[in-house]
Amino acid sequence: MRALLYLTKRSFINRARKAVRKPVTYLYIALGIFYVVGILAAFASLAAAGGIAYKQGIVYVMTVWLYFIFCSNFLSYAKLKGVIFRPSHAHFIFTAPISSKLVLLHGAILNYTVSLVADFLFSVAAVTIFHVEPVRAILLFVFCFVFETAFETSLMVFLYSGEERFQGLIRLLRLLIYVLVGAVAAVVAWYLVRGGLNKESVLALFESPALRLLPVAGWEVSAVSLLVTGPDRWNVIGTVLFLLACAGMLLVARRIRCTGAYYEDAAKFADDYAELKRRNQKGESSVGFGKKKLKKASLSGWGTGAKAIFSRQLLEYKKERFFIFTGFTLAALIGAVVCIFFVGRPDEELPPDLLLMGIAIYMVFVGTGYMGKWGKELELPYIYLIPEPAAKKLWYATCTEHLKALVDAVIFCVPVGLAWGISIWKIAAIILSYVVLQANRLYIKVLGDSLLGDTLGTTGKQFFLLGVQGGILGIGALASIPAAYLINANLLFLIVPIYSMIITVLIAALTVPRFECMEQWD
Repeated sequence: MRALLYLTKRSFINRARKAVRKPVTYLYIALGIFYVVGILAAFASLAAAGGIAYKQGIVYVMTVWLYFIFCSNFLSYAKLKGVIFRPSHAHFIFTAPISSKLVLLHGAILNYTVSLVADFLFSVAAVTIFHVEPVRAILLFVFCFVFETAFETSLMVFLYSGEERFQGLIRLLRLLIYVLVGAVAAVVAWYLVRGGLNKESVLALFESPALRLLPVAGWEVSAVSLLVTGPDRWNVIGTVLFLLACAGMLLVARRIRCTGAYYEDAAKFADDYAELKRRNQKGESSVGFGKKKLKKASLSGWGTGAKAIFSRQLLEYKKERFFIFTGFTLAALIGAVVCIFFVGRPDEELPPDLLLMGIAIYMVFVGTGYMGKWGKELELPYIYLIPEPAAKKLWYATCTEHLKALVDAVIFCVPVGLAWGISIWKIAAIILSYVVLQANRLYIKVLGDSLLGDTLGTTGKQFFLLGVQGGILGIGALASIPAAYLINANLLFLIVPIYSMIITVLIAALTVPRFECMEQWD
């Protein structure tokens, strides 16, 4: 135990000393503060827009968070992927004469940190936005952090223990986790299908006994409601059940013998996670962990010159399980279903065509974008040896990402646009705007990599990306909205794609030198 505490302490001190020597650290601190303020401002905006700027409002917000975090964490624990170890753990800590329980708890330190920060933000929001008394907010913070951590770590120890005599119970518990997630989805779907996606049905869902009494997550929601608004029949029952569940899991975790059987899976997961981070940093498309299973594939009509880059990427995607379809594609499909069957056609106060354009632009701004395989191309010397103009190489290196953006835009915009009665030419304009703005985001990233290198790190380049594109969208809004308002609203569907295309071409022109000479970027 003392050895792990010493390791944690020294690691923190060494990282802090290294960080304070870098000027970029202070930029990260400033951006972090700005991010926290932004989250609180988002809470305030949400509360004001939804008319929930009162005590019960923080319960609603925390209900969404608790169900999200519990479902995601429970599923990851069930798959033995809820704790992220580094490859160094496998070489040094797994082999050390330290209890495997303590090793597991030490590896989950990131989970505790996330819970601590989240609970603190909710407590601050409770006082500043939802008018909760400071004493209640402090009790809320202490209760949530202590009991969340106690239950999750106990569950984690039990599932990771691998003790032979409990294997049947462990398998049953894993099955129950999946059943619980399915029950949550069923309750939410039933309420929204019955009442539609409106404020009344959503509030009825939050107030429903079913949502409060679903195991663990619902029980904690009941405890939050009890601390914030006072007792009623359902939150008292839920709170008692939550406390009993925490006590029971703590007892089980204390008594169970952890054999260290998870070491092998954890070591493999650590390697997979490190590889995933490496691919993401290089801009490669990566979904999931482990080695990809590739199919046999062929491609007729190979391109020549710079077009060969596009041909090779297309062949690589054909070998993958889902071709060019990604999590964006699934999100677009789900979003289309929600907009058609749950939201329905907006009223005249909010024109459907303007709403769909707004959704498309919002998806571009908040999404991570299409990074794909272009980053890998820049590491290979042959791309610089192709006797073609650099602009042509830039286009073909990023062409598959534009194709993916087009597919996702069509999957979302076409069915939603037709269901909402939007004209074909406006749907086409919205799709074009989405594709061009995604290309804009991609070329800004190429430009950021060229200008900044590793000076600001991955996080710094992300903020650079958000800042530049946010400025571009802001200028575009200042130009297009007044013209649409004063002259004709239809002008918006001409100005946005044309403006976006001009800006994207200009940024692409600035990124062209990145594809001219390899040595200048070493």
